[in-house]
Amino acid sequence: MLQTQTVTHAGRPLTWAGFCTGPQVLSAEQLDALATRLLGTGLAGAEAAARTELTPYPAARGTVPAIVLGSATTLKKCYEADLAHLVEGTPPDDFATYNEARAVHLAAPGDLVVGRTEPWRQAVAGSAAEPVEVAELDHYYLTHALLVLAARHPADAPAPPLARLLRQLREAPGTIVRLFALDPEARVLLLWLKRTAGLDRLRVDANGQQVAERWNRKTTLYPTVEEAAELPPPAAAADPCDLLAAESRLTPFTREFGTLLPRLPGYSVTRAGADEAGMRRRVHGAARLLRERYGLPLGCFKPAEALTGSRIRTGVPLDDAGALDALARQAMETEEDYVLEAHTDYLRHSVEGYEFILAPSTHVVAGELAEGGTVQITRGSVWEGSVYVDEETCGRFGIDPEVFRGVRAGMAGLLDAFEGGGRGLGFVKGGVDFAIARIGGRFGDTPVVGMQDLNLSSNGAEYVRAFLGQAREAHGGDRRIYAATKVVRPLPGTDLRRLKAAAEQDAPGRWTRVLTSVPGCWGMVGVAGPCPRQAAEDVLALEQRLHTEGLLRTSLRQAPEPCGA
Repeated sequence: MLQTQTVTHAGRPLTWAGFCTGPQVLSAEQLDALATRLLGTGLAGAEAAARTELTPYPAARGTVPAIVLGSATTLKKCYEADLAHLVEGTPPDDFATYNEARAVHLAAPGDLVVGRTEPWRQAVAGSAAEPVEVAELDHYYLTHALLVLAARHPADAPAPPLARLLRQLREAPGTIVRLFALDPEARVLLLWLKRTAGLDRLRVDANGQQVAERWNRKTTLYPTVEEAAELPPPAAAADPCDLLAAESRLTPFTREFGTLLPRLPGYSVTRAGADEAGMRRRVHGAARLLRERYGLPLGCFKPAEALTGSRIRTGVPLDDAGALDALARQAMETEEDYVLEAHTDYLRHSVEGYEFILAPSTHVVAGELAEGGTVQITRGSVWEGSVYVDEETCGRFGIDPEVFRGVRAGMAGLLDAFEGGGRGLGFVKGGVDFAIARIGGRFGDTPVVGMQDLNLSSNGAEYVRAFLGQAREAHGGDRRIYAATKVVRPLPGTDLRRLKAAAEQDAPGRWTRVLTSVPGCWGMVGVAGPCPRQAAEDVLALEQRLHTEGLLRTSLRQAPEPCGA
């Protein structure tokens, strides 16, 4: 059942429509009170307790029993991203619903999968996992719904879904909990489950707190405007790469670990301690440094913690005072940290019906550098799918194998920084997006390669890798199989059953599956075969066919729909 309610945002009433869950979000004060009631300590105490009672545990799918808890997360401001769609008059993603539904694909046979909505029910019905249904739809975040349920019932007579989870933990203490991110509310919930079940420790398929909260943001890769300004002005003939390295030594990551990561010119614009005039100074200061040091005319303004590339402002004229003032106002209104970095002119590679930007991603899976990598399907700056490639096949997308090796080396450096030297910060999963691009200015036409985004949590590539594993298993373990997944936008009424009936038409050399469908909002389809380029072309052709048949709202091969359509 879809929700229709009214929410107030920035003093403006908005219709909460098209969502499977309600708009209630617990405040920090409410979460603190729930933590005190359930644990005897507030959020600060829960954070300290989690360091010793919750253990980041790398485990591949199917190697240990698991509880899959596909809650959206406050760390990525999922609720705010959906509110932004309502403000703009565009269809929401309903991240809470689609994350719960798509998480089913991370479960192995016999795993417990927690969820609430009809798209989730349809997804789990087609799997070999055991559903644990939560009959609470008022709260946007699944973790919030579960915390409220835990507080409503005595610990010796918990609500049925919590009772099932507790029984699993008691009967199989080695069970791992898979979740999107170990945010503050998840910490409280898991600590309550662990203590109520009587366990010494609870294993969690999520990154340690430092990785998840301190480093999982774009500002990790950029010095602040104030720090960078302290460097002496470069000589006119200085190599811009040397200047970039000098600025990189000022970034939070390099200060902490001593490791230089490949990055683009840019600066953190922090909200802390800034009034509107101070924020304008920081934004203008970042623009001035990009112009004066690197000769760059355009910038890109990004929230430090955002979802799938949303709310990014590209092509910002760095000498336009009005445009820069508008960015400062945006930062004040959303009360977030941002980065202003070089605008990238990505190298591109065309396949039939689509032009890829060269923005490959590499990943850590189960605590190790994962094989291969992905190239991204995007709509503007927003991620909409992944194609699995390796060193042998990256050239089919215009990526030089040596560059591909360098991208993987950058990810290996990040992993070693978190886990090497006895640090053991619990980096068990995550991905990094790279740019292969021209940025102009003093770099001229020479392409640069740099990290642009840290996704140190569950990420979209998990689904192409899970789908790839299923496809290879269906083909007798053939590792010459490659896969592509694509986000699609189903029309209202296009549920999982209907989309499966229309899409899952296998052909020689092609294996097609529908992973998820949230009618009116979000879905995912996948195609696998012996060539990644062909898989990419086939998944895009599938999207176009389903759009033509009236099942999808949009297609990448279709002109963008007008706002609000």
